[in-house]
Amino acid sequence: MLLDWVTVRTPYENLNPEALAIVMAYGDRVQRINAQTGELRWESAAWDSIRSDTHAISVKAGGSELWIQGSPARIIAQGDAVFGAGASQALDIAGCINRMASFVGQMLNCQLPTANSWKLSRVDVTENLLLEDQAAVRVALSTLRNCEGGRYRVSQQAGDTVYWSHRSKMRSGKAYAKGPHLTYMMKKPTYEGYPYTQEQITAADRLLRLELKLGREWFSRHDWQTVTPATLRNEWNEYFGRMIGAAEVKTHDDIKTRVMAAAETEGQARAALGLWALIKSEGWEAARELQSRPTWYRNLKILRAAGLGDADLSTGQVVPLRRKVLECQAVTHWAELVRTA
Repeated sequence: MLLDWVTVRTPYENLNPEALAIVMAYGDRVQRINAQTGELRWESAAWDSIRSDTHAISVKAGGSELWIQGSPARIIAQGDAVFGAGASQALDIAGCINRMASFVGQMLNCQLPTANSWKLSRVDVTENLLLEDQAAVRVALSTLRNCEGGRYRVSQQAGDTVYWSHRSKMRSGKAYAKGPHLTYMMKKPTYEGYPYTQEQITAADRLLRLELKLGREWFSRHDWQTVTPATLRNEWNEYFGRMIGAAEVKTHDDIKTRVMAAAETEGQARAALGLWALIKSEGWEAARELQSRPTWYRNLKILRAAGLGDADLSTGQVVPLRRKVLECQAVTHWAELVRTA
């Protein structure tokens, strides 16, 4: 697991005079001008990329704050954001902010404040799951495209990528095939990033990458300085774990046995099984309309406790993704990935 993206901001009063003068003079401005009178309606700062061969970090001097965003993994791992290293791989938010601020300061020739002076607006928590081959990755993505219900809404699809709630300022998810993404990036004429080898790209074809974005609204409810690596892992596990499900379920009898064990009474178990049958025959939305809100959520709670995930519940069938994901492994290093290829 790694932190693949961080967006932070700090008020100008936290900058020393020299740093403030440098950042205010850096970058472009976007203006809106009245075509008839020439009057300036408004002006805002644009995101400007810090020039570097391997590090994609952007800076914006806004109205009252300095913003920095980008991949700490690329800075720490010399341009390689697949697995990251150091603070990125340790899910160390403060360490990532310090490395990003230090990098920007070096490139702009000024000293920027340390982590405690920055406010967090976004963090991407990412895991690479190793599947059997690229075909298995595409099967998994095909299944995930149908995963809707509860907190999940498939909001966008593009090639080998699926997005959930991508405009949400609280949480949003993303799943994609990492191998084709690397190939696409390296074929760009302007690509100056990490020089992945063909062996690495071939090995990456087996990676299903699942990214959870925690946005500004999430951090308005959580002081980032109290957020631990365990907190971030739990958020990722809750988001994607609930989607996939937590148990291997193969047949109707398996489901019945698990539901009977999960429910407090036989009556509750039969009600939950009735909801499962209703979802299978009528679909998620229709089944929800046919039950009262308390009954719906009580039955869903039992079905989830039995090991069914939202991918199952949204389609009314046990998805083929589960066994592959349960049997897959999370990989954290190139050597580990290439060794299993």
